[in-house]
Amino acid sequence: MTNKRSIILFWALFLVPTLIMAGAAAKLLFHEQERINRSALTALTQRAESIAESIHLTVETVKDNLIRSLEGIRPEKPDQILPDWAENNPLVRNVFIFKDNLVYPVQGPASTTEERRFITRYDALFSGRVPFKAILEEKGTGLKQADLHPASEYETRNISRKQLLTLSRSAPEVRAPAESKSEALMPDQQFGPESGWLPWFFENQLHILIWVKASSSGPVYGLELELMTLMSRLVAGFPAMTDNNASLVLMDGSSQHFHRFGTMNLPGKAKPAAQIAVSPLLPHWQMAAFMDPKGMGPGNGFLILSLILVGIFIVAIFSGGLLLTRMTLRNIRDAEQKTSFVSSVSHELKTPLTSIRMYAELLLSGRIRDGAKKETYLSVIMTESERLTRLINNVLDFGRLEQGKKTYRITGFDLDTVLYQIIDAHKIRIKEKGLDIIITGIREGGCRIHSDRDALEQVILNLMDNVLKYADKGRFIKFILGKEPDGTFLFKICDDGPGIPESHKEMIFEKFYRIDNSLTAARPGSGLGLSIARKIMRDLKGDLYYEPMENTGACFTARIKDHETR
Repeated sequence: MTNKRSIILFWALFLVPTLIMAGAAAKLLFHEQERINRSALTALTQRAESIAESIHLTVETVKDNLIRSLEGIRPEKPDQILPDWAENNPLVRNVFIFKDNLVYPVQGPASTTEERRFITRYDALFSGRVPFKAILEEKGTGLKQADLHPASEYETRNISRKQLLTLSRSAPEVRAPAESKSEALMPDQQFGPESGWLPWFFENQLHILIWVKASSSGPVYGLELELMTLMSRLVAGFPAMTDNNASLVLMDGSSQHFHRFGTMNLPGKAKPAAQIAVSPLLPHWQMAAFMDPKGMGPGNGFLILSLILVGIFIVAIFSGGLLLTRMTLRNIRDAEQKTSFVSSVSHELKTPLTSIRMYAELLLSGRIRDGAKKETYLSVIMTESERLTRLINNVLDFGRLEQGKKTYRITGFDLDTVLYQIIDAHKIRIKEKGLDIIITGIREGGCRIHSDRDALEQVILNLMDNVLKYADKGRFIKFILGKEPDGTFLFKICDDGPGIPESHKEMIFEKFYRIDNSLTAARPGSGLGLSIARKIMRDLKGDLYYEPMENTGACFTARIKDHETR
């Protein structure tokens, strides 16, 4: 009970800190994973903000350059210049001139399909439902020099933006006289009384008008920006993303994906982790950041590897604890078996010594006159002496076998002869137990073998003693000797006694093990005989194993190797 309490206390002191450490480690790992995910999301959001800012600055620069180009047109001749510009500049989708009503493009059959679509898109504006005057009042502050962003600041970012800026600066061929143009482009002057950038939504799509009113009495003229050309050329110049767990998506005003940065597979209903407005010049356009819910970057691998290492650490601790517990239990069991062994051996030694002393004292006293009794007493002394010798030999052999110091002397002899000699020497003991002797398969002179004779005799005697102890209520003891084709001899000793329970058939070969291990057991023994016999057989490259009889009883088989067999 004390040992069990010690083991329970050990596991309690062992498990509680281990589980606390494991829980703390897991919590720290998950917190670290969350921190990595937050850092990754922050970095992804900053990258989205950087791209959005770059788009805004580039669009704003394109806007400024286009307005400059429009302001350089002579106000009295826009109808001669703007159509040619629309033909040659891919950033210009349509051009228009408005003064009280739409002057260009001309409404009617003479207009092209694209011009009719343009007129339809802006019908509310050109028909007066949305007064152009209100837009002029709202937007008519003009562009101040402080609001302009020099193209040179962004021109060197990449080739696509260079091309956009070049296109936005490509002014119409016919312009105002040099001196007028020079005055108009003086750094400290405004580019005209009124100009602006007009976002216009039609059928849930964003369109952009850039307009200029050069004089208070002149017309309003300008262009419709080819937004798809602008954005397609712009996003093509941004570097690609290589992270498979994240993507940045440029979304238009209707939340449709216009362009995606990154290779992450986006489900149909994926929700962005963050959304950043691209530019006030592009209303409702957003840069959306998508991130794998399981994390991105090295975070997943870090968490998995860390959990594996923590798992290995915990398994190692538990394995060590189990090993220590197993060793403790084994040591406890060995200690108990050794205690039982010492008690059993003491009892075993005391019994024959008591018999020898008693009969020796009777013979020495001279009171025994009958010659037959004297022979009986001397026979008992002889038998008990042999029993004592076998017991002492077993104890000595056990010590040598445990230390690996037992040596074997290989000689040639007839195995059948040895067996007959053993049977004859112990015939009286066998008959006293009421057992019939049955010998099968032994041919005298045909069993020549090379092995250790003394060791084999000890094995046979241990097996015979085992039978005589436990099969005394049986009817026979059978000796079987045979030979296999490879030269190995099979020796079997069988009985029809109570046999051995199935659950004990392997444990009976363990040292100190006895089925009935109490000091008051009816059958004496030390629990070493079968253990020593199997160890000797295996040292001699053979084996010893147990086989149950068909109905009742036990049968032990020894495989004896001939050491001269090649």
